[in-house]
Amino acid sequence: MTDATDDDDDFEELYGAWEPTLYAATMADDRYFALLVGGPRWDDPYTIILTRDDEAQKFSRLDVRRELRDIRVVPRAGDVGEPSYVTLSLNGDIYVISPKGAEHSIIPGTQAESDDAPEILFNSILPVEDQWLVAGSEGFLKLGKGKSWQNVSPHLPAEYPYKMPDWTITGTNQAGDIFIVGTQAANARHFNLYPGHPLYRKDMPDEERFELKKKLYAELDSYPRLKTLFTGRPGAWKQQALPDRIARSLPAYSYVADVESDGPEADYVIGSDGLVMKGNPHAGFTDISSIADREKNFKDGVRWRNELILATGTELFRFDGHFAKPFAPKVKMRSAPFVLQPSAIFAQNEKLYVFDYGLRYYTFDDESWHQHDIPKEFSQRPFKGGGGKGPP
Repeated sequence: MTDATDDDDDFEELYGAWEPTLYAATMADDRYFALLVGGPRWDDPYTIILTRDDEAQKFSRLDVRRELRDIRVVPRAGDVGEPSYVTLSLNGDIYVISPKGAEHSIIPGTQAESDDAPEILFNSILPVEDQWLVAGSEGFLKLGKGKSWQNVSPHLPAEYPYKMPDWTITGTNQAGDIFIVGTQAANARHFNLYPGHPLYRKDMPDEERFELKKKLYAELDSYPRLKTLFTGRPGAWKQQALPDRIARSLPAYSYVADVESDGPEADYVIGSDGLVMKGNPHAGFTDISSIADREKNFKDGVRWRNELILATGTELFRFDGHFAKPFAPKVKMRSAPFVLQPSAIFAQNEKLYVFDYGLRYYTFDDESWHQHDIPKEFSQRPFKGGGGKGPP
């Protein structure tokens, strides 16, 4: 891996203090993992990609001037050898980090290629055989690589007053089925009082215009956000039922966050409002969560030693098949923040891994918890480790 440098010594003067967080992680096995560290802001996008060889106790770092949104392991033949990772920027850049170095490519027709391209906000990427499945806003769900891409989105029409769906790749199960979610919000354009709107009049008094705007905004807020879950493969999607509190959320924004497999026959779909559904893509899914857990917004889950471990942004839970019970790490935190803030959880080789927004991760082997801190020099900006500037 090539270390990269940012030589902008005036960063703090220009943009304020750099406050990075560990906001995304992926694990190839109990030896290799990769992290995204950053403090994304619209006026100065910047992300640090860290890869770890735990056996060699070695971190490697690559810096990019992009806001990265997702990172996944690229499948290896026989799951042997040092892995590669793929990550996606908000604007349509794709980076592959391999033992040979880093490769940068661009999805054609996106703002990564030209500022004049339509604004599509990308959020997730998944390796599918030798191609990438990429999801984003404005109905973008495409499969491809290099300059060749094809639309593979399910049929999900945008009926008035809704926009085209924003697609998100939730994950895959052990059978290789892909889980995707389409989110549709009401199009604010229909509720703005602009020249050309059916209710707009050029000679409208200011008071009447103000009251009409309030009425339109209230009408906009009356439309729920729609979520639709699909499973399958590109070109062969099947719609799955979601509880109404998730499928038609109002006023709060609900979401489906993760899918976790318990063998080939049972999958768990996890999300906000205490969502835990069990089933499989062929038979469908049943909500098995309790009403008491509805205030918990689960963002990640993992099967570990025949248990389902769930994470919110501030807590871990053991799920007993109906209730989520607190599962607090018994470890004295050595640095601020002095509370757990899970960003991702994994199970590898009978060990539980909890990655934390606070630039650290924890391991639990059923006997004791251990805290591992990310070395400060690997989260500082600028990085003085030598080498040249990273890719754009």
